[in-house]
This record gives sequence, structure tokens and C-alpha cells, in this order.
Amino acid sequence: MILGTQYYRPPFPERDLWHQDLAAMVKAGLDTVQLWACWGWIEPEPGRYRFDDYDELMNEASAAGLRVVISTIAEIQPFWIHRELPSAHLVDHMGHAVRSSPRRECNVGLTPGACFDHPSVREHMSAFLEAIGRRYSSSDTLIAWDCWNETRWAVQGDGYVCHCDATLESFRSWLAGRYGDLDGLGQAWHRRYASWEDVLPGKQPGRPYTDLVEFEAFLSWRAAGHAAFRAECLRRSDPNHPVLAHCGKPAVHSSGMDFEQAVSRGNDFDLAEVLDGFGCSHFPAWENISTSELGTRIEATRSATGDKPAWVSELQGGASCAGFGVWPAVDPSTQQRWVWGAYGRGIKAVLFWCWRDEVFGRESSGFGITGSDGQSAGRLERLARTGSVVREHEALLDAYRPDAAEIGVLFSQGSYQLDWAENGGSAEQARGSVTGWLSLFERVQLPYAVVDAHRPKRLAGLRLLVMPWPLIVPPVMADAVVEWVRAGGTLVTESELDAFDEQGFYRYPEDRPMASALGLRSLGRRSLETDRTLLVGSGAERASVPTAVWLEALESSDTEVLATSGSGDTVATRHGFGSGQVIALGTLAGLGYSRVRHEGLELFARRTAALAGVAPKLTLSPADGELVQWRSGLSGSTRLLFVTADSSVENLTVSGPSELLRDRRPWSIVGGGAGLPWYTADGFEFDLALSQDGIAVLAWDDTDP
Repeated sequence: MILGTQYYRPPFPERDLWHQDLAAMVKAGLDTVQLWACWGWIEPEPGRYRFDDYDELMNEASAAGLRVVISTIAEIQPFWIHRELPSAHLVDHMGHAVRSSPRRECNVGLTPGACFDHPSVREHMSAFLEAIGRRYSSSDTLIAWDCWNETRWAVQGDGYVCHCDATLESFRSWLAGRYGDLDGLGQAWHRRYASWEDVLPGKQPGRPYTDLVEFEAFLSWRAAGHAAFRAECLRRSDPNHPVLAHCGKPAVHSSGMDFEQAVSRGNDFDLAEVLDGFGCSHFPAWENISTSELGTRIEATRSATGDKPAWVSELQGGASCAGFGVWPAVDPSTQQRWVWGAYGRGIKAVLFWCWRDEVFGRESSGFGITGSDGQSAGRLERLARTGSVVREHEALLDAYRPDAAEIGVLFSQGSYQLDWAENGGSAEQARGSVTGWLSLFERVQLPYAVVDAHRPKRLAGLRLLVMPWPLIVPPVMADAVVEWVRAGGTLVTESELDAFDEQGFYRYPEDRPMASALGLRSLGRRSLETDRTLLVGSGAERASVPTAVWLEALESSDTEVLATSGSGDTVATRHGFGSGQVIALGTLAGLGYSRVRHEGLELFARRTAALAGVAPKLTLSPADGELVQWRSGLSGSTRLLFVTADSSVENLTVSGPSELLRDRRPWSIVGGGAGLPWYTADGFEFDLALSQDGIAVLAWDDTDP
């Protein structure tokens, strides 16, 4: 278990603060310090590495009893990179070489720098990574590498990148591997090419889908390849320490930004596969991230890592800053709920950004745990308490794994990339559709997992699968879902299932393999009606469900009609399929929910989960996930329950099936503990006393008496 903080982004904080700051971190209950190792700072001239400050910091950390994570920031490239490699510039979609400059919050090198598809750039980058790996491979203080910060590569590109010769060569090679030869590509793209030199990426959003979605898919694949390259460089010189990386936001939230294509920083599932673990950054107060949304972000990362460690690689330490302004302070109780909520979801490391307030550029005066937002004393006092608990129970917490979810929400990066290609460089509709369902399951307290559309094995153990914005479903997942439903799964699919192939070509309803296999037939899109809701269900069990974008008329023969539009079209159906069932919603309900919370869709989801046989191990009251968050699982033979609650929650009750508690009274790790359980015919129930910060962590033996 790790509880630490980012400290050094060169050259700040300066040397005269190091000794006292690291000692203060230990006093505050922290056990790990993270250091930014910027390529542009460490190699000021080709082949000459300067590690003096890192050597000193490593020694100071060791003397203080702190462990170290080193973040290799190879995307902050040396100032000499373009002089030494004048042909290695990134090229934007207009054919212009990108002029790099210092980044607005880190001025010790250039961003975006030279293109890492260029062989000479990779050679120089590899030499830097291997050099720092050798330097600290035998360190007793180092515990891990974070090899790529927020998987950035196009920041300050000032255009859609990269269209340089090296990237074009790599793109064409990827296409050749995908389609075999130029004829195969021509058949898939419905074009006639005479030379690979004529094959180019899509220029910008709003142009033909095919070369845009293919280039987006290539960029996502390329990101995983680059992460593997960085990790390999470090492992060559340091086989002793794990190599991780982290994203700025999970792939399910990556709808594109600032000339960045959807999911172009990589798919978390792909990235985690080539690394020893993966993490994400979270700045809830800065970005106005709700309790439920923070849960979705952490859960998405944990879903991507599978059995590998998942980290909160950056967690907001103090009030943010983004220029000249005043931003919300970070109060101690809220911050502690972030920490314990993450641990409860199986996170193994929490690293704050950062210890002191920043002093450079637009982030100056912000983010420090010890910063000047008026809350630092309380934060440090709470951190010391948490650090003590983590150390006392480290083995128990480290072995903890949350219970496997029985609900899955499908993430198809192809659907995001299609949305981005059409909608002006934003996949907000696809993103909202997916994250709407994730937030819903958070709020109704039904644990879930994100399922990547290229990993059908992740269907194992699920009883209910929701497919939001399912316009593109890779054949490998389409076939697996059909068999999963046939074997007894319950599928909820939104509108236009399988309507486009992976190259972005529309399919007529009768030509959609997955929909046809499941017995679904679209009769076409219809305009939304004034009410923007549908009554979905049968008899007295109807729920008002939000609509968005369009309504889809559905063939209703041999199905149970769940909803009709005002004009009489069938727009929601249910039918059996093998041992399972398929529920089709002829709209994008998740997107509607993401815009306005809708109790009707929550009711629909609870009923559908029950219909699918989903039975959460515990129920907490109040049952609103914006107020109360929980996760439970096993650490060996010990069951742990993690609960965090908003300050407005005064009384909290936990209930569940009798066999879960086994006549034992839970003992408290954090909080005031549990009241004496009482039993009914339906199970057990007990009152839960929270800490002053709204946190409780309970434990009890899970073995048979």
C-alpha cells in the first residue's frame, strides 16, 4: 500500500527546502515521494546526463524513511532536439511542422517535441530511459517507475498530429497488418489505390469517417506500443522494479480535446496490458467532479488493470490554480473520503499532487497539501491519522480485492471515434452515453465493471450487460455477447446496435450481424418527441426513461413491447434468447441521463438488475450513491467493508444476507464501528458509526464458523 505525494518538478521546490519537507511528509503519515525526471532537464546536451539533484533527493528520501516513485517525463524533450534532429518535427493536418515550446506549467524542455515515430528520436529517448534506469536500478529506496505521465504526446501540437513521414509509414504498416495488402485495404475502405503513398490519415473532423476512425484507432494502438517501448527501455537497465504509467482521465471519459482525437492517448485496457499496473489523475474540486463521477473514473481504471495494481497516480492535494483566480479549497474530510473510497475500490497507491503549492506558470499558487487555501492544517492532521491506519493494517489492506461485479457496461472505443469524426472533434455523445450508465450504477449502489469491446473474456461472471451508444461493436465482442446471452445473460442495448462497421460504413438493418443474430431489427430513426421521455415496462412496472438524439422504431413481432412512441412506433422491446434475454431501447437513454439525473431510468436499472439475478452482497441506507459510497471484498479470509458518506448523512444502516455476516460482529479499522447486528427472515442489519470525516472501514472473518 502506498500513501504519498508528488514533490519535485524541476527545479522546484529548491534545494534549501528538501530536508525539512521530506521530514514533514513523514510526520504527516506519508510513506512515498514521487519525483518528476524530465528528459529536457536531465540531458541538457546530447549524451550528458545530470542526476545530481535526483541523487541528493534519493539520499534525503532514504534518510527520512520515504520510498520513491520516479516519473520519467520523456515528453518534456531537450531544447536541442530540433537542432540535432531537424527532420523529426511533428507535422500537423495542414502539413506544417509543429514548432515546439516550453509547456505552460513545466519550462525545462520542449512540448510536444520531436515525433517519437522517428527512429532517431526513439534512439535518444531510449538512451535517456536506459541511463536513468541504470542509475537507480539498485536503489533500496526506489519502489516503482511511472514511465509516462498522463500518456501525453500531442500537448501544444496546435493542430491534429502527427502527419510526418515516420508516422505515415507506421500508419501504413499498421493498415497492411490489418488488411494484408493494398487490395485488402481498398476492399475494406471501398476505394481503389495504386500505391501506399496515396493512403493518408483523415485530415480533420467532419470529413469522411473511414480514414478518420482508422487513424484514431491507429493512434490508440500506437499509444500502447509507445508505453511498451518506454517500459522495455527501463526494464533493460532495471529489471528489479515495476513499471507503470497513468492517464489524465480514463478512456471512457476521453472524448477528445485541444486538437486531440478521441482515445488518442490510448485505451487504458491496452496500456495496462503492456505495463505492470496503471493509474489515473483525479482533481475533483478543480474539475467539479461529483462523488459518482469520481467513482466512475476510479472504477474504470480498476476495470482496465484487471489483476494488476491500480493507482490513483495524482489526487488533488490543495486548492487548484489555473491562472489568476480563486478556486475551491480542498477540505480535509472530503479529501479523506477520496482516499478511503479509492482504497475500497481496490486501489493500491494514492499519490497527491502535490506537497507544496506550485510556483511556476498557470499552476502557481495551487495544489499543495500544505498550500495556502486555509485548510492545510486539517489536511495534514487527517493524513497523519490515515497514514497510521494504513501502516497498522498494511498487509490486510494490500491483500484486499473487491468482490467481482455482476454488471458490465461496454466501452467501444470505435463508437467514440466515430462520434468524434462526425461531431466536430468531440465524442461527447458517446462519452455521455457510457458515463451516464456508469454514474447511474454508482447512484443506485449496484457495483459494476467497465468491459472493453476487444476483451470478450471480461464477460465471464456477468449477469447483466449494458451496451450504450453501440454503433460499432467489434466482431470478436459481438459474437461473444451473442453466446453470452444464449447462455443466460441479460443484455440491455441502446439504439442502432451494430449499425456501422469498424471502418465507419453504415449497414442497412438487415445487414447488421450482431443485431440479426440476437433477433433485433431496426425500422429506422425517428425524431425525438416533445416530452423527451418514454414509459418503459409492462403493466404497473413501467418507468419513465429519458431519450436523447433520436428514437428508433423496432420490429415488434415475437417480442414483448415495452414502449411505444406518440406516433405508435415500437421503441423498446424485450424477448428471450436461448437461456437469456435481450432488452432493446430505441434511444440513447444513458446520454439523456448524463444531462439530467432521471429517477425513472434508475428504477428501470434496479428492476432489470433484479430480473437478471444480480444480488449485491450489501445494501446501505441512505441508498443514494451521491451521498453514500461503499465497496466490499475479501482480504484472505477476512471480509472488509469500506464506506464513505457525505457530511449530511447522520444515520447509516447496513443490511445483507445472513450468510455474509455469519453471526459475527464486525470490528472497526476506521470509524466508530458497528452496532450489534440483528437478524430477520431476510438477513441481518446493523447501524454504522462513521468517523468525523464520514468514513468507516469494517472487518470480519468470512470463514464458516
